[in-house]
Amino acid sequence: MRPEQRTHGSDPAESYRLEDQVGYWLRRAYQRHMAIFAGVMSDLDLTSMQFAALVKLHELKAVSQTELGRLTGMDRATISGVVARLKRRELVFYRPDPLDKRSRIIALTPGAETLLAEAMQRIGRVTEQTLEPIDPAERESLRAILQKMG
Repeated sequence: MRPEQRTHGSDPAESYRLEDQVGYWLRRAYQRHMAIFAGVMSDLDLTSMQFAALVKLHELKAVSQTELGRLTGMDRATISGVVARLKRRELVFYRPDPLDKRSRIIALTPGAETLLAEAMQRIGRVTEQTLEPIDPAERESLRAILQKMG
């Protein structure tokens, strides 16, 4: 029985089917994408979140950690951990924020620029492999739908 067919007093758990839920398929698609990303980037020792941070830092040249988190869709704790790991690898450096003494500005090191150049040569493969099961005509529709949801 589908949820819309439930009768008063029926057990919702009996009519709930996990495979009919949008969240289930979004999670499966995300897991697939992350596995592909990890495989393509494995020798670079680069996570998707680290990649996103490096791309934004390259684009903006320098930004506060708070702003970097906002622009990459990461919460405060996540961006803090991502930046700390990039710092340990000497891929970013900090400098004081002249406008806010409690904040720091983050920028890429030359090593990060080199790593990012290599990752950028591969990222197209990640996208292509992720979207491979989808008809090319449907890909733009998928992007538009996902953007509406985000």
